[in-house]
Amino acid sequence: MEKKKNRSSILKKLLLPTAVCLSLGSGVALGFVGGLVKDQPLMNHEEMLEQVNNISKSSDVYFGSGEKLGTINSELIRKVVSYNDIGENAKNAIIASEDSNFYSNSGVEPLAIVRASFSEVTKSGNTGGSTITQQLVKNQLLDNSRSYERKAKEILLALRVDNNFSKEEILQTYLNVAPFGKNSLGQNISGIETAAQSIFGVHSKDLNIAQAAYLAGFVQSPYKYTPFDGSGNVKSDEELQVGFDRQKYVLEQMKDNGFITRDQYNEALKFNIKGAFIKEKATEYTDYPYIRDEVVTAAAEILAEQTAKKNNKEQQFKEDSSYRDDLIEKHKTKFVTGGYTVKTTLIKNLYDKLQEAKKQFASYPTSTQDGVTYPLDIGATVIENGTGKILAFVGGMDYNKQQLNHATRTHRSPGSTIKPLLVYGPAIDKGYITPNSTLLDKRFNFEGWKPENFSQTEYKYLPARQALARSLNLATVRLYSAFINENPAKEYLEKMDFKRLTEADQKNLATALGGMNYGVSVAENTAAFSTFANNGKYNKAYIIQEIRDHNDKVVYSAEVKPTQVYKDSTSYLMLDMLNDVINTGYGTAPDIAAALSFNTKNLFVKTGTSEYYKDLWVVGGSTKITLGTWTGYDKPATVPDYSYGHKMWSHLMNAIYAYDRSLISPDTAFERPSSVVDAYINPQNNGKGGTADIVPSDFQELSKDKVNLKFGSNIDKTVIYGEVTKAVVKKPTTSTTTTDKEKQEKEKQEKERQEKEKQEAAKQEAAKQQELDRQKKEKERLEKERQREIERQKELERQRKQNANSNKRN
Repeated sequence: MEKKKNRSSILKKLLLPTAVCLSLGSGVALGFVGGLVKDQPLMNHEEMLEQVNNISKSSDVYFGSGEKLGTINSELIRKVVSYNDIGENAKNAIIASEDSNFYSNSGVEPLAIVRASFSEVTKSGNTGGSTITQQLVKNQLLDNSRSYERKAKEILLALRVDNNFSKEEILQTYLNVAPFGKNSLGQNISGIETAAQSIFGVHSKDLNIAQAAYLAGFVQSPYKYTPFDGSGNVKSDEELQVGFDRQKYVLEQMKDNGFITRDQYNEALKFNIKGAFIKEKATEYTDYPYIRDEVVTAAAEILAEQTAKKNNKEQQFKEDSSYRDDLIEKHKTKFVTGGYTVKTTLIKNLYDKLQEAKKQFASYPTSTQDGVTYPLDIGATVIENGTGKILAFVGGMDYNKQQLNHATRTHRSPGSTIKPLLVYGPAIDKGYITPNSTLLDKRFNFEGWKPENFSQTEYKYLPARQALARSLNLATVRLYSAFINENPAKEYLEKMDFKRLTEADQKNLATALGGMNYGVSVAENTAAFSTFANNGKYNKAYIIQEIRDHNDKVVYSAEVKPTQVYKDSTSYLMLDMLNDVINTGYGTAPDIAAALSFNTKNLFVKTGTSEYYKDLWVVGGSTKITLGTWTGYDKPATVPDYSYGHKMWSHLMNAIYAYDRSLISPDTAFERPSSVVDAYINPQNNGKGGTADIVPSDFQELSKDKVNLKFGSNIDKTVIYGEVTKAVVKKPTTSTTTTDKEKQEKEKQEKERQEKEKQEAAKQEAAKQQELDRQKKEKERLEKERQREIERQKELERQRKQNANSNKRN
């Protein structure tokens, strides 16, 4: 910072008190000035620097892949630049028109104050008396009131600012905060850089003399001289003329003060200013409204939590929703106006690919309720298994119709997708089942609750992997009843940030089928499933990689802190079981396998529907990524065809594969951990042989009581352990010797098992077909009812018009 020269000349010393007195009105004693400003605090250089540079700055956002995503703007659009990035033409135009003695005065211009004061007293006209420094003080350090006290403070502070800052610092700050009216989008703008880009489409350092003079004229009355109205349209020629007249005045001042020659002056007058106006353009965020909203909210949550920790209120932030919400709202404003730079985890081209892919489903049936028509909406999230990064998402079908991010900010019943997370995963973890151990799928009545399977059939005794792949409700609830008292919801789901679980959810058997009070978001559900693909380690899904403040200081950097939720053996076995969902005849989604354009042998998938098909889910993935999708209406209503969810997921997976095959790597299998071993289970009468299976190496044989529990003895007292001896699960055998007779017996048992599976698969297919036929008939019936309702409404409208006409005639 350059040191200040001698404060003023003898003339200035004589005139300044007089000027101050006159500026405060005739008859006001000079001694009164001291009284007016005696309470004005004396700020040191650092305090003053912070206040004069307290500028509302826009925040920039970047894709994780490097491209600039856009700028998140406050209501006032402003881009801050350094002194060297401001062109000489702009600096000269401002100095010539606003403060020609800028480099020689002391922050105030006594003679100008005298002229302005005399003009005010005599009412002879309006002559500006404020220097650039005084204008900066008014903009940054004082309110907008008009009083003698304020004028005195303005003069005092201008002297202090001039004494504490170099001329370069003052001019740079002034040009960064000065108002410049409206841009071509009708937004308020400030700062010479934003004005140059918004009106002429160039940087301030590239402004020619005519353009610089035109913009410099704005600062006295920005909304009068700006070429755009509140809607972003170019004003009429008559309205524009006042700005052109002001430009001519600025050019004359530049010529008279030696900043330009007469030839440059004449050349500038010939320049076609109107022809140089920028054409109206869309904002950078037109194509990314879902990202804009998500980044603002996610960044505000991060900054708010940091503030809570700093103020020792971290616990209150977690537990007091009112305090948390209020703090987040305050930090949204802080983020939007704070000049932050954000790097997201999103891959631009992948994100764009998914937005294009979703358009195929835009014509799906709508739902009309209470006179409001809702489109069939979608939420989707792509998560990198090893880190928790959200690589891309689909926030909804149409932002213009519903400004709601269905990927991260809505919570719905997860339906049957909860079964692996809450029931089968914990059951394997706790030693109740292995993939091929037996479960009981049989109806029950527990305190009046009588759930049913999707197919309205029961399968009695069957392997756990089939119960999961078929998504059988009866077998699932019976299994869950064995260990619900151990509170697996808290033990497993809460570790994976299912934050909306209630105490009732933790105690309710229906939670095993997705019956929750508040539900889950797509991002939460997807992140939970990616835990299976990450050796049982959970990573919280995140979209903000890094935040830097306006000084380019890193204030936040995402840290991956995995939480071990399931054993690595459990995760591998779950992946193996979930592969059956699309790769077997008895799974719920063989149609997904048929629709995918790549090999599905290494995929894991789980489908789910909530009651009355109001929520359609598919979550699954590969070794690299997990994709979760939700399909439904914002106001819950039955989706006409449950296959819509399957089509949505497979279409998006194909889009990911088309973008980058390595993200899916379909030929890469999950690595089997050493904690998983081969074994034979369910031996008849505890003898040798049995069903081939893969089990945890530390698996222990179940007691009779534990077997009864997994069959549902807690909720169905008719369960008897001795009903099927094959239900006994034996520990893995360590013997490597097998006789020919034993081999023959095994082969026989395997053939019988395969034949039974074929029969069961055929039975399941028949049941599915019956259900499809039933749905078709129901759909036809609903369509007939809809048509009848339309006709009824038409008839009512006809009668209304007829009655109206009758009333007119009467």
